[in-house]
Amino acid sequence: MNYTVTVTSSAEEAKTDAESAALIDQAGAEIYFTESWRAAWWAHYGKSFARSRRPATLVVRDGTKIVAVLPFCIERFWLGPIPVRLARLAGVDPNFAVLNLPIAEGYAADVFEAAFSHLTSGLKCDAISFSPISERSTQLTAVRTAIAKSSEVVLCRDRSQRHHTLMDLPGTPEAFLASLSKSRRREHNRDVKRLTEVDPLETRGSTPEIVEAAMDRFVAQHTQQWEQKGKGGHFSDWPLAESFYRDLLERLSPSEQAGLDELWLGKTLLSSQLRYSQGAKAYWWLNARSTAPEFAKIGLGRVGLVERVGDLIRAGVRTVDAGAGEYEYKLAYGGELVPIHDLLVSRRNLLARSRVKMLMVWSDLLHLFYYRLWFLKIIPRFGFGPRPLWRAWIRSRF
Repeated sequence: MNYTVTVTSSAEEAKTDAESAALIDQAGAEIYFTESWRAAWWAHYGKSFARSRRPATLVVRDGTKIVAVLPFCIERFWLGPIPVRLARLAGVDPNFAVLNLPIAEGYAADVFEAAFSHLTSGLKCDAISFSPISERSTQLTAVRTAIAKSSEVVLCRDRSQRHHTLMDLPGTPEAFLASLSKSRRREHNRDVKRLTEVDPLETRGSTPEIVEAAMDRFVAQHTQQWEQKGKGGHFSDWPLAESFYRDLLERLSPSEQAGLDELWLGKTLLSSQLRYSQGAKAYWWLNARSTAPEFAKIGLGRVGLVERVGDLIRAGVRTVDAGAGEYEYKLAYGGELVPIHDLLVSRRNLLARSRVKMLMVWSDLLHLFYYRLWFLKIIPRFGFGPRPLWRAWIRSRF
């Protein structure tokens, strides 16, 4: 079939926003591809983060019908005197895998082929990353098929070294509790009984009017929780995270697509969950809980999970993406570990393949020696104190 691929300017993108939004809803695409999320991401992780970054939103049409809107970030890496031009999905976080891209049903393989051609031949990219993509993605097979058939690109990397946790929710909170093992139900009931001897539990969702104060509480509680473990926590590791999340809350909370879900015991804040929502899917981005000694023998994380799942079910949510990593309590309370794939292709010509190979080696060495050895082992062992993650390492997560 003959498809038209264009890269939108700001004015052109404004004209396609309504169609793009409709396509995102129809395709069940992730919240990362919505206009508000992308605007916030570019404000914090665009050119101010890396000067070479620029947007390239590919709009794919079958005739006059928009069948895909693929937002990319194009950036240049310098390996000494050698430049490597990479296109990666814009707005995506390395800790949250993509399940669905904004592509109309039945068009995925053809759209990927058209995107490969435009990004390599039209925009002169040496490499294209579709990382991180979930094994549950409805489009993973399609992108692999398109790579195998393509005369423009060749596969450089298709590996899975991490997992994310997905929770498929039933229709009622009662059904969720019934799905747990007897020991987990008993554990939850025991924790709730201990907590509510004096005051009742109350879940509160932030509103646009109070979300700023809720975020202040969340940052303070999260930081205190990790400082007690001798670490800086998320906001220390990722220095732009707080301003980015506040921006997202400001943009998305009026439409109830973002909020902080708090669990209170009387006047005591037990735990908080930073949550985003898109349709029937919720994203548990980050959490925090009290470190007060009186709660040391109570599983505040478990109690908060069960209470929040009940609220989400009542709000019509049927899937929760609980993020990357393996957490026993999330798995014990209904989560499933799903592989995350890193998918990278390069132009077929030898020069581009050589450049991309060098980029991959640099990325792997940086991850091994900086992140795994220096950041995770040497800094904590010798008590150097919390340090923010290098921007070079953050950029290398493709």
